[in-house]
Amino acid sequence: MLSAKELKLVCIGGGHGLGRLLVALKDAGEHLTGIVATTDDGGSTGRLREEADTIAWGDLRNCLNHLNSAPSVGQLLFEYRFNTQGDLNGHNLGNLILFALEQMSIRPTDAIQVMRDMLRIESYVLPMSDSPTTLMADTAASEQGEGNTLMGELVIDDSSEEIERLYLSPSVMAEQEVVDSIAQADAIILSAGSFMTSIMPSLLVENIAAAINESSAPLIMVANLKEEIIGGQPLKFDKQLTLLNKAGIRPLDKVLWPLHRVNDVKTDVPIQMCDVGEPGAALHDTNGLRAAILSVLD
Repeated sequence: MLSAKELKLVCIGGGHGLGRLLVALKDAGEHLTGIVATTDDGGSTGRLREEADTIAWGDLRNCLNHLNSAPSVGQLLFEYRFNTQGDLNGHNLGNLILFALEQMSIRPTDAIQVMRDMLRIESYVLPMSDSPTTLMADTAASEQGEGNTLMGELVIDDSSEEIERLYLSPSVMAEQEVVDSIAQADAIILSAGSFMTSIMPSLLVENIAAAINESSAPLIMVANLKEEIIGGQPLKFDKQLTLLNKAGIRPLDKVLWPLHRVNDVKTDVPIQMCDVGEPGAALHDTNGLRAAILSVLD
């Protein structure tokens, strides 16, 4: 079987799903790149976005933390969350440091690299764009009337309405580092996680979608350990494929599907059943995930 060190791997997503995937493949070192969604509008990062025209920093910080294998004072500070009675309460120091670097006229892509160097992380973590944007959704018409427009990840995740399409407002472009990493990749992997709010945002960036479609590298998707629930309703895999298609993304080459999860997928996309986590587990098993991905690329 191939080693991760022999491959240039690009992983796309956000939150803990992408962090777990990066940990599974961290042996690739400097050949591993994570492209991270920057549209989160909750928690500490959401509060920063309310106060300033900035990207969401939380998932970027989280991915750096996942890749940092050597505990240090720098890591502890980066992950420290304030517990006060004032405005700092709930804020994460890592988010504030990254935001401060941007305020010093350092573009977000470079701010992340400053922290990557400080934490001695080999792999690359890149924001999907250095420009702030908001995830939007149009819902389908129903018997009650015309569809609605939903604004922001929190609203979209809580909505029980049928999502017709997703888009970014305003539209943004990825930095050249992101496009180059995709062009050079031996594999492009969509992480597990919240599909609409962690995976889709990066794919809605025009030059990211174009780079994926122009690449000859296999496009692989890691399915969640259990079916995702959006607004109390299950998000079917067929719906995920429809949203990918509407975003103009080329067909998937492989889907890594957990052994314990019922495979009721009606699609021509090749499904590979994999031992990547136990029933009821919150996160994928990193060893199983690494083995499944490398077996596809062997």
